[in-house]
Amino acid sequence: MLLTSLETAKRLEEADIVHISRQIDSCAQFFSDHRSFMIPVGGGQASITLPAFKRKLNRITGLGICGPVSEDDMAKAEDLFMKSDVEIAIGLCPLADPSAVQVLGSRGYIVESFVNSYCRPLTDEDLKEVGVEGVEISRVPSERVSEFPKWSLAGYKDGGRPELLLDTLARAAVLRDDTSLYFAIVDGKVAASAGMALIETSKGRVAHLYIDSTLPEYRGRGLQTALLKERLKDAKKPGFDLASVQARPGNGSCRNIERAGFGLAYTKVWFVKGLD
Repeated sequence: MLLTSLETAKRLEEADIVHISRQIDSCAQFFSDHRSFMIPVGGGQASITLPAFKRKLNRITGLGICGPVSEDDMAKAEDLFMKSDVEIAIGLCPLADPSAVQVLGSRGYIVESFVNSYCRPLTDEDLKEVGVEGVEISRVPSERVSEFPKWSLAGYKDGGRPELLLDTLARAAVLRDDTSLYFAIVDGKVAASAGMALIETSKGRVAHLYIDSTLPEYRGRGLQTALLKERLKDAKKPGFDLASVQARPGNGSCRNIERAGFGLAYTKVWFVKGLD
């Protein structure tokens, strides 16, 4: 387990803000008849898009990571979410200013769930080729990027999330200039897919690994670990020194993430409004 400094937490939270900002920018292009936007809130950022996407894209990120949070900060945020007909949710880093928890508690927020934020330093060891027998891992060539949403959705859709959300997340990954896409090929067929965003922050660069998806019939064969290691290698080549990835506690992905050398940076707490 990593002993995460406040500076590292700020770097990871800023990268998370950049990451969701670019997803929201994509939503603004996909759904031009609906307003998708971001505004600063309490040192973090509120992102708002289609209500159907719930907290995956409608949330406050980085709250209190750069300093105190006030009652006025949250009152304005709540008003904005209400006027946008979106349920408010906050993913709170445990290293945020203590005032964040105090304000959320005083305003009736409750803990709904958690998400693990992992990080890992990148070293020259990551440049070594690590293959899985019978599996080809490669970046998606430009002539095949249009296939990415189909394969991403195929690996995710048994998880219960709305297909519109899954398709939007995959299309956003395709659209982003900062993201490289990957396929794992088995016997000439796409078996898994993933993405990596190379993000610049004021605290340093972060290679954020995301949108990992494995088709059900290929699970348990080491494809996710292979995709993780390939992306770590590609992140190290241009000199990135830190990689990040997130997963829900207890999810099978956590084991694969830890096998790839990641340590738990911290567990973010999801706060939502309690019933009056």
